[in-house]
Amino acid sequence: MRIVFMGTPEWALPTLRVLVESGNPVVGVFTQPDRPVGRKQILKPSPVREWAESQGLPVWTPEQANSPKTQETLSDLKPEVVIVCAYGQLLPQAVLDLPRLGCFNLHFSLLPRWRGASPVQAAILAGDQTTGVVLQKMVLRLDAGALLCVSDSVPITPEDTSETLGVHLAELGAKLVQGTLPRFAADALALIPQDESAVTHCRIIRKSQGGINWRNESAEQIKRKQRAYTPWPGIHCFTSEGKRLQLVQVKVVPGSFEPGQVYPELLIGTRAGGLRILQLKPEGRRVMTAEAFLQGHSELVGELLP
Repeated sequence: MRIVFMGTPEWALPTLRVLVESGNPVVGVFTQPDRPVGRKQILKPSPVREWAESQGLPVWTPEQANSPKTQETLSDLKPEVVIVCAYGQLLPQAVLDLPRLGCFNLHFSLLPRWRGASPVQAAILAGDQTTGVVLQKMVLRLDAGALLCVSDSVPITPEDTSETLGVHLAELGAKLVQGTLPRFAADALALIPQDESAVTHCRIIRKSQGGINWRNESAEQIKRKQRAYTPWPGIHCFTSEGKRLQLVQVKVVPGSFEPGQVYPELLIGTRAGGLRILQLKPEGRRVMTAEAFLQGHSELVGELLP
């Protein structure tokens, strides 16, 4: 069975490894082009590209998956199935129609809940208690295809961040793909339509979404945002002088507090409850404890943050 794999971040690697270890020929790997990272904006290949090339797999990095050249390359590879995991580009109908068995996307939620680009973060933000992964046949509507297989539900712990939960789901997804490969080989692909009445959506996350609104958000909502946006984009607020503070570790404190008011031990009031800052990163500085920060900024206590 000739397989093409499409994926980009670390979360896609467990599935690619499973496909390689299955003994089926992975005839091509498609991933996002090298992107500039860091202050020096040095071009860096995706984790999928680095690992695939280390295994001697042929790799393509098209800027547009819907370009005629990309479609021609895929056609020449003659894949029987395309497996997609966090690729980062939408596929046109011409590509979806190429493989004999179809294109299948490993999605990190229990569809139809959280269709879209940020299902892991969305589940944490919403306070979901459980999540999982599915393998769904791709159609032109985003994440709307019928389901081939669904994992068991797994708990989302109070300590989970998008980073830790994503790693867990990546491993779970790889096992799901591994167990499904014999069904591809046997053409035993029974598909289950999604329940359209239960659909929820999530969007691409923007850096600005990490901003805190002390008056409109509760301490619990801000804590969930901090977990969901770790490692990126993180959460931040500003002092009354406009200096940016990135909040690295926080704790919810029950009680009634003035929203935006800074209390001793760097506790800040919210719409409901207080948020104690345990670790933070001032603009242009390293990460430090709240105690160390207050030694040089005691004047912040008593301020009303914007």
